[in-house]
Amino acid sequence: MLQPMQRTNAFPTDHGQPLMLTTEQQAIVHSQAASAIIAALAGTGKTTTLACCAVQALRAQPDARILVLAHSRAGVQAFQHRLRALVHQVPGHLQVTTLERWSARTLRQRDAGVRFVADPVELRQQAQQALLELEAQLQRQPDERISMPAEVDMQAFWAFNRAAKKSLLLQRVQDAGGDLAAFCEEHLLDYTLARIFCAYERLRLDTCGDVRYYAEGDCTYALAQEEDTALPAPYDLVLFDEMHDLDLAALTVLRRLLHDPATRFLGAGDFNQHIDTQAWSVFHNQLHQLADFLPQTTATLPLTQSRRFGPAVAQAINRWFPVGMQASTKRYSTVYQWSYQDDADCIRQLLQAQASLSARDGATPPPLTVILRHPHEAAALEWAVAAAGQVASLHGLPHFYEERELALLLGLMYAHGLQAPDWKSSPCPLGPQILERFIDGVLYFGKGRVDTRQEDSDLPTMAAQMHQHPQGIWRFLIGEHTAQGGRRNFAAFGNFLHLPLALQDNAQALLQQADVWGLFAATPMPHAEAQRLRTRVQGFIDLVAGLSVPQVLQQIASMVQRRQRLQHTGQPAHFQILSIEQAKGQEFEAVAIPFLAPGRFPAPVPHALAFVERNRLYVAMTRARQRLWLLEDARHPIQAFEA
Repeated sequence: MLQPMQRTNAFPTDHGQPLMLTTEQQAIVHSQAASAIIAALAGTGKTTTLACCAVQALRAQPDARILVLAHSRAGVQAFQHRLRALVHQVPGHLQVTTLERWSARTLRQRDAGVRFVADPVELRQQAQQALLELEAQLQRQPDERISMPAEVDMQAFWAFNRAAKKSLLLQRVQDAGGDLAAFCEEHLLDYTLARIFCAYERLRLDTCGDVRYYAEGDCTYALAQEEDTALPAPYDLVLFDEMHDLDLAALTVLRRLLHDPATRFLGAGDFNQHIDTQAWSVFHNQLHQLADFLPQTTATLPLTQSRRFGPAVAQAINRWFPVGMQASTKRYSTVYQWSYQDDADCIRQLLQAQASLSARDGATPPPLTVILRHPHEAAALEWAVAAAGQVASLHGLPHFYEERELALLLGLMYAHGLQAPDWKSSPCPLGPQILERFIDGVLYFGKGRVDTRQEDSDLPTMAAQMHQHPQGIWRFLIGEHTAQGGRRNFAAFGNFLHLPLALQDNAQALLQQADVWGLFAATPMPHAEAQRLRTRVQGFIDLVAGLSVPQVLQQIASMVQRRQRLQHTGQPAHFQILSIEQAKGQEFEAVAIPFLAPGRFPAPVPHALAFVERNRLYVAMTRARQRLWLLEDARHPIQAFEA
């Protein structure tokens, strides 16, 4: 009896059901190139293809030593998941890890006593110590180009720290002549953060010049700085996923890792998804530069047929990005291109799009995933969703009422109403979490510096007490509370509280008549952060138009309650609002991208970084599986990007 013929594009698995590969995937799995890079597009199955290559190598040589690297932990988990879908058991001589963990293991093998630090409290103390070191330097040698912050903005500092190490910043400064200020000016870098970074790096060394500890990102950086040309790498095959996120330090280590001509290499990446503005990638959007960086002649293998969405989404992508995206006609997808007149109209259309999911899909539709370019845009959308009686979950974006400066305004607005003759003591409508951010705001903007000796654990206790006994909020703002310390800006708080009580009926008028900008003016901060703060505050003032202060506070209390109820029940939100960075690497049934307009999204950036804005939009569009809404400014539509 004749056996059924197996299809040539079927990849056998240990689970009985073969995996059907595309023609492009099949060519990659059977490629004999000693060094190759898969130039993939979104949703084309690059991770699955790499997993098939690993399995194929093990079937040909069961004792093959294989190292699989990914840029992120999520990438490692994704590869392991694909691998388990192919085989019952993964042999121990197949390692799957991030480059940072591999580098850490290499350092540990050299010296078992190396110390790794992950405690955020200890790292924050080190950063604060670096700030003090810089202050001491400036006392000895003033530098008018330095804008000293009141305290280290930890988010901004760690972002700069990561970017500086990815780019081998200090090495490049030395290669350029050693003038840090000139280098920062030429490359549009924050000189103050650069000086804090230099002080921080000096603190990581002991008196003998040895490294005292390694934090996340330091291990790859350490290996990249070494002058030796080779790293111990006894591997027959090295696979590397997420190559579009690599940087100069990682590529330097990879090149040293691949020094042995007997080691085969296969990497994969969608180089349209490189969105790290400060990684200073050596290749930008030109793949040949990456290939030239590797030690062996490297072939390029295309992967262009998406398995994520259907032809409609592929056509929409190709219309703006000439990437040659393909999709199977067997997959269904729909693209809606709508135009809006202003932000309010755009948000109304988002509500309409979400309602269409409910009408079409019945009682339990998927949430509408909204991907935003700018964090401050989430405030108006979250507010409108709540006003419609719905719930939005935020990912990679803060809830606006928990921003330090907005929580400060909310606390002041509430305390202003305590002077009413008929006020009765009852728990504050602002919950403890918002009040904790309020206290942080009072300390930060009132003193210009948070006392680093004060334990953060005091703030939750104070917030809980204020929630139950709101008179404490008033006393905290105008009294002699010991937690206040200096009184740099507390007069502005007192002036706010003594505005006419009638302004409680008009929240926007209260904020407009108060010296709102004076509340923040006494706290030095970088110009870019001051601009972001101004945008957030002005957006909040616009948001509360037509509402009384009690109505604003009640709306926010309701938003918090709905959010907590959602977390408790586990039910899906009506909307999930994501940053582009958070959306990257994920896919969703229904995606909407609002506020599309030249100069907004894509945002204005220096010409050298224009490709990053292009890639951000590409990442956002390629997250959709079935439905994609593109909401463009009717007056300023987006033009196609150059190849």
